[in-house]
Amino acid sequence: MLNKNAPAVKLDAPVPGQGMTAPLGGRPWQQPPKFSTAEKAFAFYTERLTQDGQTDQLLNLIELGVPVDTLADSLQLGGVMEGLHSVDVGILISPALMETMNQMGLQAGLKPVMPSDEIDPEKSSESEVALNLKKMEEKQTKNIILNENTLMEELEPEVEMLEEKSTGLMARR
Repeated sequence: MLNKNAPAVKLDAPVPGQGMTAPLGGRPWQQPPKFSTAEKAFAFYTERLTQDGQTDQLLNLIELGVPVDTLADSLQLGGVMEGLHSVDVGILISPALMETMNQMGLQAGLKPVMPSDEIDPEKSSESEVALNLKKMEEKQTKNIILNENTLMEELEPEVEMLEEKSTGLMARR
């Protein structure tokens, strides 16, 4: 019997492992790159970034506070997936892309977030705070256990005095 309240089963999803069935060389990143040098790839990106629509979108993202290194990494990673250049070329041009985006933001009167701005030595990161809290909890737990053990050691002689020696057929010797 069908349950009419059950959610519909989605049958148009990819089959597990389907991504592994594409023919070799059928994906853009499996082809030779369009730009084989860092200079050619960087020239492509600077031309692309200086187009009116692209510049407006970039400045909007910078104004929202998206770090420039995140934008550069996203841009070059997309280029790798499109087969424009290799991963190595993307890594080489990433600092130059960051500086270009930074200068574009500064010329527009914005304050782009650079990687050095993100790390404030005065502030602790959330992971550091969590790690320190965990260490403090462990110390407190160890202290509680130690206090309980010393308390138990102090009470043991009194308990032994109160216990009577058992005698009889089943008593331990």
